[in-house]
Amino acid sequence: MNCTISDLKRYCLRFQLKPFAGVGDLLQLEKWFSFAEKNNKNMKSILFILVSFCSLGLHAQTKPGSTGACYKEWLALFKERGAKPIPDGTQDVIITLRSGDYSNCFMGKVDVVNGKLASKLQIQKVDGSYEEFDRKVSANYQNAEGVLKEEIRDVSNGMSTALTLTDGEIIRLFFYKFVADKPKANKKAPTPAALLKN
Repeated sequence: MNCTISDLKRYCLRFQLKPFAGVGDLLQLEKWFSFAEKNNKNMKSILFILVSFCSLGLHAQTKPGSTGACYKEWLALFKERGAKPIPDGTQDVIITLRSGDYSNCFMGKVDVVNGKLASKLQIQKVDGSYEEFDRKVSANYQNAEGVLKEEIRDVSNGMSTALTLTDGEIIRLFFYKFVADKPKANKKAPTPAALLKN
């Protein structure tokens, strides 16, 4: 028996399948392959290609290589544990860029003097080299010379001030090497029977 497109459509209607709506339920997919095996040798490869396209379509709807929540994770860690004072010198940082609920995080470095940002931000490239961060903060945060205003250069609790960039994204730096040690848990008391022998 040859399998035609109309046979496939009838089969889809019979089992309430929507072939172009995504992969969905594995049992339905199994039924498709079972049907293809019984009715047409070429149908199996057609279904495999269809499933591949559906998978690619679903993957294309997500932002590549992103967790999207790295800013929230870093913020929660620093709020929970706090940070040691940041010493003078060039310090490694996590650069967080966020827009709405989505965020991206990168490695970088910046100079600190007296608890304040003191140089232009450097972003690390995949080969380990550093380049100057090429995006600019909003004009509201710059002085007449186009440099970050003094009052917003402070590093507090291991974090820089959150600033809006000219493209609307928000940047914040986390000095991850200075996050405070995880607090030790309190020792639980044993039961009275285990503690008292009398």
